Amino acid sequence: MTLLMRDQENVEKGEELMFALMQKLVADKRFSEIERIKDDKDYRLILYREYHII
Repeated sequence: MTLLMRDQENVEKGEELMFALMQKLVADKRFSEIERIKDDKDYRLILYREYHII
């Protein structure tokens, strides 16, 4: 049971990070980047760092 709760927390945290990044990209009018972060984890991590999300 504890493992399932931890998994759910990790999923929720990941969603929060992705949403925060998407908000920043929209604010900066970097719309094409949104499509790219969906499939490119390495690029997504670069942008998380660029925007100081992680």
